Amino acid sequence: MSRQSKDNPAPVRSRRLWIIIGVLGILAIAAAAGLSTKGGPTATNATIGETQMVTVTGTALPRYPKQGADPAIGMRAPQLSGSSFDGTRISIGDDGKPKIIVFLTHWCPHCQNDVNELTPYIDENGLPPGVEFYSVATATDATAPNYPPSKWLADWPVPTMADSPENTAANAFGLNAFPFFVFVTADGKVDFRFPGEIPPEALFQAAERLAASQ
Repeated sequence: MSRQSKDNPAPVRSRRLWIIIGVLGILAIAAAAGLSTKGGPTATNATIGETQMVTVTGTALPRYPKQGADPAIGMRAPQLSGSSFDGTRISIGDDGKPKIIVFLTHWCPHCQNDVNELTPYIDENGLPPGVEFYSVATATDATAPNYPPSKWLADWPVPTMADSPENTAANAFGLNAFPFFVFVTADGKVDFRFPGEIPPEALFQAAERLAASQ
C-alpha cells in the first residue's frame, strides 16, 4: 500500500452527512451479504506481535478513487487469512454472512476518534446484529505516535486482524485513507467502500440495512 501521510491522514471531516446517507441508501438496496470472517484457536506455533503474516486469496480490489464511481462495487472481495496480535487465527472468507471491515492505523487521529466513539457505543449496544464486524490494524510503525496498536486496541470490542509489515491486507482492499470501511454482501461482493469516520449511529443503521437486504 502506498501509505497515507501522517500529516494528511484521511479526507474525513470534509465528507458531508449526505455521503453517509448515500451509503445507507445503497446498502438498503444491496444484494444479500457476504465476506466471512472467523476467529479460531491460537495455533501452537503462533507468533505474538504487532504485525502478523497475512495470506490473500482472490483478486485485489482497485485503489479507491479520489473522485467518481468506485470501480470495486460488485467485485468479489478478496479473502484474508491471518492472526490477531496474540496469534489467534482469523480468517475473512466466504460464510454467507454480511460483513463490515474497517482498516485502522494507530497513528491516525481519525481512526482514534472512531475507536473512541465506537467502543462505548458497542459496549452499550453490542455489535451490529446480523452483520459480522471486523477490523484490521495496518500501516503499523514503531516510530509513529500511539504505538503499539495492541495496547491502543486493548479495550476495542471488535475482532482485529494484525496486518503484515507489507500491509498485505490493506493493499488487497485498495484503501487510500484511514479509517477505511468496506461493506461486503452475503455473496462475497463489495457493496460499498467508505474512507473516513462514520458516526456510531450511522454505522449501525448501515449494518441493519445491510443485514435486512439478505
